[in-house]
Amino acid sequence: QAQKAPSCRREPGRQGPKAEALAAAALAADFRGRRRSRGGDGDLHGLDLTASQQAAPCGVASGMSIKKRIRPGKIEASPDAPAIVVHFTTEITYLAEDGEPDYVEKVPDSRELPLADELQGLRSEDIPVLAQKVVERCRYIPATKVRHVEQVLTKLAAVHSGCLVAPSPARSGAPSRSNGSNGWYAPSSQASNWRLVDVLPWANLDKIDDYVEALYEDSMDAKADGAQKLLRLSTEVRQLEDIAQHPTLLGVLSRELRENAKRSHQLAVSVCGIFLCLAHFSQFHPVLSSHQCADVTVRIVEYETRRREMLKKELKLQQGQMVARGSSVSADERRKLDQEEGKYRILFERQDRLLLLCLLMLRNVVEDPAVEFAVVKQRLGHFLLVLLVRGAAEDLLLITLGLLHLLSRVQQSKDQFIQNSDAMSRLAELVGHQHIDVSLTALRICYNLCFDERGRNILATQTSLLAKLSPACQQSSTRKVALKVLYQLSTGASLRSTVAKSAPDCIPLALHAAVKSRDHRPELEGMALCINFAADEACAMVLVKAEGFHKAALRGIHGADPLMLKVLRHAAAHPPVRRRLLGVMRAGEGEEDSWLHEVVRVAGASANRPEVLVEAIGVLAAFDSSNSEVPWLTLCEGGLLEVLHRLLMVGFSDDDVQLECIMLVGTLALDSECVPLLATSKVPRLLADLLAEKEDDADFISQLLFAVRCLLLQEETREVVLRDTDLVDQVLEMLRSSMGRALDAAEQVVHSAADDVLDAAVAADSSGDSELARDIKAYRFEAHNFEWCHRQQHNERHVERLEAPLAVSVSAHNSREHRGHGGGGFDGYSSHRHRSR
Repeated sequence: QAQKAPSCRREPGRQGPKAEALAAAALAADFRGRRRSRGGDGDLHGLDLTASQQAAPCGVASGMSIKKRIRPGKIEASPDAPAIVVHFTTEITYLAEDGEPDYVEKVPDSRELPLADELQGLRSEDIPVLAQKVVERCRYIPATKVRHVEQVLTKLAAVHSGCLVAPSPARSGAPSRSNGSNGWYAPSSQASNWRLVDVLPWANLDKIDDYVEALYEDSMDAKADGAQKLLRLSTEVRQLEDIAQHPTLLGVLSRELRENAKRSHQLAVSVCGIFLCLAHFSQFHPVLSSHQCADVTVRIVEYETRRREMLKKELKLQQGQMVARGSSVSADERRKLDQEEGKYRILFERQDRLLLLCLLMLRNVVEDPAVEFAVVKQRLGHFLLVLLVRGAAEDLLLITLGLLHLLSRVQQSKDQFIQNSDAMSRLAELVGHQHIDVSLTALRICYNLCFDERGRNILATQTSLLAKLSPACQQSSTRKVALKVLYQLSTGASLRSTVAKSAPDCIPLALHAAVKSRDHRPELEGMALCINFAADEACAMVLVKAEGFHKAALRGIHGADPLMLKVLRHAAAHPPVRRRLLGVMRAGEGEEDSWLHEVVRVAGASANRPEVLVEAIGVLAAFDSSNSEVPWLTLCEGGLLEVLHRLLMVGFSDDDVQLECIMLVGTLALDSECVPLLATSKVPRLLADLLAEKEDDADFISQLLFAVRCLLLQEETREVVLRDTDLVDQVLEMLRSSMGRALDAAEQVVHSAADDVLDAAVAADSSGDSELARDIKAYRFEAHNFEWCHRQQHNERHVERLEAPLAVSVSAHNSREHRGHGGGGFDGYSSHRHRSR
């Protein structure tokens, strides 16, 4: 009998746990049956772990001396109680009178170490300490097995707390669809080797109808027992198809969950576990939808969240009353309050485990768009936001965020999120969570909400998101998503200023992310951020002052990178930033302002790359003639005018490139040192062709007219414009063609620029009596007196219409008179008779 002793012996007078307690231990810690005590009251220090004396076997003299030796065996978790079962073998050696071994008996045995009290509130960081304590107190466990004891304690903690999730070895929050996996895993990696089937009651597929019949019983215990056995069947993947094809099973489960979930927590946990097993595989989603399993699961989530809020209010009321009484509270009352807080804590833990199963099931079935829109109409997002409370279980928090991430793609759910300012603040706080998966999922939700303008404003101005983004950008796991969120926030002009004031550290991080690349190519997210920041004056100043900006800019120029050139162009567009930019770019260079010459070289060598041309010319056009630090003369001598001549030819380059060239021509025309070189070049003569070609482009024409006006202000270029081109005549013709017509805003800007050109042309004529001056005066007289001139022209045309028939009649009469005096008698007689009559 000693050799066949069971691993878990039942002592006299002790009752085993109920069958439903086994399934409860797997799905929720509140399903705690009565455990069997081993070795006293369960205190670790009071355990009697010594081996009892064994009787000598038959045929061995009773007076023989014996020698015992304990050989350690398997260490495992108890299948029916929160305890560790230690297996060992006792080797009893019987010695003869001469001391030699005569007979060796091996007796397998085991001891059970109850740990119910130690597992209460056990944290993951306390497991190594408890494992060392167990090894020190139990002489049947060698010191080398501490690591193994930690694994067993981890398994017990998972079973005892009921932290169960979907059956998959994949990462949490995203269960895989492998049909070959029939195990279960917990979100915590410490419980990844534990299986649900180890603690559920035995069940047989042939008796599935009996289990379904148990659901029709009036007793809640019978219903729960039947549901637990069905759950055991659901843990086997090969049996899921039979369960899904059962004619009444899912319908009965859905009805029981709807009607009796409030009456039996055990039943609700078991049914939700069955739904979760089926929802893990996409081929069973239509069956679940047809029986409204998702609908009833959402109702459970709604009920539990509302109940949770009510319990919190009750607890807060009791605590407030205790605080209000102050020192008058007795010790007994404080102890009672502590007991009440413990009860509420246990209730919250039970709710967390049930909600975990519900949310995992919904997380799988919402992959179907129809189910997703259905749960959105049930306001599932609103109830999920309630679960984003401080102190929530990490596993439940992660699954809740994963489901919120899916729902944030729907417009209706997104609006619900944005309207809840507390939830938005909580999401921003979770971005800085110590768990990487929680932080990453919260970032993804914020990224989806940032596509809405209201969401961007709330996250940037009313939450702590900007403060959390700086550390997130420095972590490799969250850097890419954090940069995307920061980019969305930087798309608004007002929000860019907020970033510069509240989180200026994010701006250098964007530059660092843009230039830090193994293949020396800029990262797109970082470069896009730098471009947006450079468009704001305050952000551009911080960006230019950032360490490494000089090297990044030079690398972008030498590599003809259009994105880095765009950053330089935007930064140079702000007057306060220009001087700082020129100073930073000159620092460290061997030759002063060589980077500007390199920009000219890049523009000349990029004829087939318009995206580079527009940015390179735009960098130069962003500076003005008042910047004495810009060597315009040496740039023109270095080939800038030749580049402009080639690019300004009609049809040679894109409109955007030519527009930047026109702006640069206006800047050069205002520099006195560059005017002689500009007058001798062919650039001014090309402007007339462009004016005739682009007459329908208001923006282009207004900028071109400004450049013409700048040319007319300088004596050398003025003579070229008036003598060698017909620019002023074209301007007059353009103005006359639109005279008397209603003008829109763009046309009004063009007319204003054209008037400035005419003023400059009139001012250039010292005598004021040239033909051009007279034409301009005539146009202006007609423009200012348009109605009178139009009326006069109308009257003249009317008089001409009236005088035209009279002139024809007089001409005909004179012709007849001439024929009468010089013709025959008959004709003269007839004419005389006609006059007489």
